Amino acid sequence: MAEKLSRQQIYDRIRATSKDSYILEEMQRLGFWESSATPSLSELLIQRELTANQELNNLLAQDRKYQNQEAMLKEMRKARMKLAKEKREVTKQKNKQKRADKADNWKNIQQQQIIYLGKGVSGGLNQTASDLEILSKFNLPFFNQVTDFASAIGADLSALRYLLYQRKVSQISHYHTFEIPKKAGGKRLISAPKTRLKELQMWMLENVLNRIENNDEVHGFIKGRSIISNAQPHLGKDIVINVDLKDFFPSISYKRVKGLFHKLGYAEQLSTIFALICTHAETEKVEMDGASYYVQKGNRVLPQGSPASPAISNLIAFKLDKKIRGLAAKFNFTYTRYADDLSFSTVKENEKNIASLLFFLKKIIEAEGFTMHPAKTHIMRKGNLQKVTGIVVNEKLNVQRDQLRKFRAFLHSVALHGWEGKKWGNARNLINAVDGYINFVKMVNPDKAAAFKVQLEKIVVKYGYPVVEEELVEVKTETLVEEAVPEVELETPVSPSADGKTYDWWNIL
Repeated sequence: MAEKLSRQQIYDRIRATSKDSYILEEMQRLGFWESSATPSLSELLIQRELTANQELNNLLAQDRKYQNQEAMLKEMRKARMKLAKEKREVTKQKNKQKRADKADNWKNIQQQQIIYLGKGVSGGLNQTASDLEILSKFNLPFFNQVTDFASAIGADLSALRYLLYQRKVSQISHYHTFEIPKKAGGKRLISAPKTRLKELQMWMLENVLNRIENNDEVHGFIKGRSIISNAQPHLGKDIVINVDLKDFFPSISYKRVKGLFHKLGYAEQLSTIFALICTHAETEKVEMDGASYYVQKGNRVLPQGSPASPAISNLIAFKLDKKIRGLAAKFNFTYTRYADDLSFSTVKENEKNIASLLFFLKKIIEAEGFTMHPAKTHIMRKGNLQKVTGIVVNEKLNVQRDQLRKFRAFLHSVALHGWEGKKWGNARNLINAVDGYINFVKMVNPDKAAAFKVQLEKIVVKYGYPVVEEELVEVKTETLVEEAVPEVELETPVSPSADGKTYDWWNIL
């Protein structure tokens, strides 16, 4: 006897197939419906309905499963998106904090270090180690870091960056630039630093450059020496030779100045800063869209007009002077140098060595990075006028008589008719030129200079001062007058080293 199905089992079978299929199976099982090889139409339909229902149920089950998966994936995507947003927000806050920390760190670095001053000059700013041993030998100030230097000059790093930043095009210029006429024709470009930069250059001059001993043959811009001391060794010689260095200051580049400070023991960072303080690139002023721009025309070199340039040029030419001194001694010549003027003298019997001296002199000058001016080599023999840096050296130190007569006539003319239409040399600032020439005469003949000074004072009382061209008034800097080369007195004397000795600074390095 067949097992009796429970009501739930019957429901499950009907749900799994169909009601008609279940009834058919039960009627066949109980014998109410006899099956045969060829089913009847109603039986076939029931079987097909069963199969179709099974397939439909399978499809519905798959559809429910698929819908459940889509819902699950949607929920998963929503969860992932929420998590991603939370992570992005966390990352955003972290990055914001990193930027803030980086900005604070950069601000601290800016306050403590100088790590960039423009293209082409910033390569060694991370090298901060100075050579204390070398600095102490020359009694030079030591700075552990750049902030110490800034404190010494009474400035901060932002002010240094402002003054020293190297740009090809800028809307600011730290120099007054103008031209003055040369005695022999042409014009000389003067770049006079403005107040803030000039103060730095004066600091460099007094605290670093003036502490280095110069060669005995050098007389330009050194305390206790002048054009008089430069001319004295050539007094009464049979033959006097003057040689000029072409473009002396412009021949001394930024790299040479930086190398000088580095040889003195300063770190590359400080050497870079010092070289930027003391050099300048010629610029051209351009007007565009109502604004002024200064466009750099060349490389940085020693500017004519900086108080530090003469002292730097003397130190740069240290090896040049030593080589020329050896050459002069070899051919029995006396040698002195005042700025870019080289002077030699000898006796008549040594005339045969002039050609050899000049030949090897040219080689030495070029080897040291300078150029011998081809049109300014003068050989003056006894019996003719012999001058060294404007001083007559034939028999005694004197001022050229023709020039003195011209100056007397000039003062006499001004005393009668006033300043209008008067000119002394090529100078545009007439009163500076006249006063400069009187100071020049004073170094050689104080009595004559005193008489000239009295005469000038009477002229000023009578006619006042001559009109000065506006551009020179604005510059407010000392005009360089080639007709008169005044003696330069430096405020800070040369100091010995810390151990009380003096050193040949170039060879000791």
